[in-house]
Amino acid sequence: MPYEPVTLGFKFAIRLKQLTARDVLVVTCPSCHKSYFVAPHILLERYHEHRPIESFASDFVCKRCGNRHDMSW
Repeated sequence: MPYEPVTLGFKFAIRLKQLTARDVLVVTCPSCHKSYFVAPHILLERYHEHRPIESFASDFVCKRCGNRHDMSW
């Protein structure tokens, strides 16, 4: 079954608690174009549920090339 993209709202307004178990966060590195699929339960282990996703998007690091900047999600 293919993934069906769903928009929850503006990315600065989405909180971690709004993601369900069926959701997946796709993070892409602009340098090497590697895509990572991050499940919400992994994010809930590291961050508070009321924290906006935009605030911890800068914490993502590409494991292939080590890029820390401008990871798109």
